[in-house]
Amino acid sequence: MNFKNRIYKAAGRIPLIKSHEWPFGKIEVVLAYDFKKRRPQEYSYLKSKYKDMLELVGRESNSEEQRYFYNNFHYLQWVTENDRVDIFAHSSESSLGSRYNSPEELANDLKRMSLRRVGVIKFQACYIGRGNWLENARKAFIEAGIDFAYMAGPIDRVVWNNPFIKYVHGNRHQAYKVVKGNIVKQFPGTRYT
Repeated sequence: MNFKNRIYKAAGRIPLIKSHEWPFGKIEVVLAYDFKKRRPQEYSYLKSKYKDMLELVGRESNSEEQRYFYNNFHYLQWVTENDRVDIFAHSSESSLGSRYNSPEELANDLKRMSLRRVGVIKFQACYIGRGNWLENARKAFIEAGIDFAYMAGPIDRVVWNNPFIKYVHGNRHQAYKVVKGNIVKQFPGTRYT
């Protein structure tokens, strides 16, 4: 492991202030981008910060993909309407990572991993809240049989000044677009009310 990777790995052990607190339940982390291959320092940081993650992409062969699915198909099975699922990727207004050009593909993959009901789906991906991707994702998730109370994504670029500060560039009061889902639920003290 080179020196830069060691720095990122060590930085992941230093908690960001309130960055992964969720007083209502648990947070499950999903990677929808091949950080391991394309951004190894970011992968080291995420892996050391979140010990347990579901990686939707990154397998080299179909047999490796099938083996990963077999070992992880139940990963999101115990998520409830009090929990939050954070989906990390690099993105644009119109696609999530390099694999998910449509929200239907992502909804199908999450359904395969047993996601049925969740309180909040939060995208940790630049610009995904700027266009109409979240509205399309809302429709796709509900049609796939995934019920949720809220879905959110940043309107601008997410800035990680590792390990101390994470923020969305631009107007901090309107940093995230929030879309209501089909579960009626409130999370007092958050943007999800």
